[in-house]
Amino acid sequence: MAPMTKAETAAANEDSNGAATELWRNTRVLGIILVYCAIGSQLSVVNKVVVTFIPLPNFILLAQFTATTIMLLAAHYTGSVEIEPLTWQIAGIFSPLVLTFFALLYAGMEVMKYAPLETFITVKSMTPVLFSACEYLFLGRALPNLKSTAALVGIVLGAATYVKVDAYASYHAYAFCVLFLIAAVSEGLVAKTTIEKVKLNNWSRSYNINVLSIPLAAAQMLAAEEHLHFFREDNEWSAKTVTLLVASCVMGLGMSVATMWIREAISATSVSVVATCNKFISELVNWVIWNKHTTSDGLGAVLVIMVCGVFYEQAPLRVKGQGYVREEICPCLPRSWLG
Repeated sequence: MAPMTKAETAAANEDSNGAATELWRNTRVLGIILVYCAIGSQLSVVNKVVVTFIPLPNFILLAQFTATTIMLLAAHYTGSVEIEPLTWQIAGIFSPLVLTFFALLYAGMEVMKYAPLETFITVKSMTPVLFSACEYLFLGRALPNLKSTAALVGIVLGAATYVKVDAYASYHAYAFCVLFLIAAVSEGLVAKTTIEKVKLNNWSRSYNINVLSIPLAAAQMLAAEEHLHFFREDNEWSAKTVTLLVASCVMGLGMSVATMWIREAISATSVSVVATCNKFISELVNWVIWNKHTTSDGLGAVLVIMVCGVFYEQAPLRVKGQGYVREEICPCLPRSWLG
């Protein structure tokens, strides 16, 4: 066999390095997804338990934002992580993300306060359907393929079935479901552009979002007069619930950072699909620990939703010049339509 030329050797080394880089990237993405699922699935259950025994959702959010901020600052001053300074300019750029982020968490806590966890899972499962349309319109992705479209249709049918058989339905809970969907789509799209616009590490992004959310949670808590209800009889301030509240604060820090990581790694639609699928674990834990859950018919609908979510695949980006200009809004529409 003839020896390889320098050009062939260089090409072989380049292919090997490229394969190693791709393997590392895929391994890293898988690791991020596993961390996100491990924390997110348990945090949903913990939040549901805490808001059931301490029905003060804004106070819970305020505690979580404050604890995350303090823990990040402590890690920064001990040299464990680096947090870049929060300037007025960065705060202004982050403001839309912070508003949608707080609205998303607030609506989610209210849904869990007034409805079973399965209702929260169902409404959360609808976000990939909305994301896929918004990513086509605003972020230049193609439409889902046939398998993914069938998965999204299954999610919609499962959600419709759940609403039909929901024995605990209330207008109050479903009003917050609508707010959750609006906030989820807005936050997902805003987050992607904010991350690209301001180059910060994930610790700094998490710190900025949490510290800027503290005034919103405090204002909402005062507006809802939750501070006047701290010692009402329906609030169970036991060692168990306080421990769970503290645990939710610690898990909130992990979820905040994991969310920033996963948004860097995959699309907004894929993030929402992963978030939906990790509810398999949430639902299993929810059924094991207590009896505050939906009916068997509702559970069947939720399982259909989660199974369909497994079969969704991320759509690729459209090619520039073929109906996609990233700098322009609604790249799928002719420019003449927008004046």
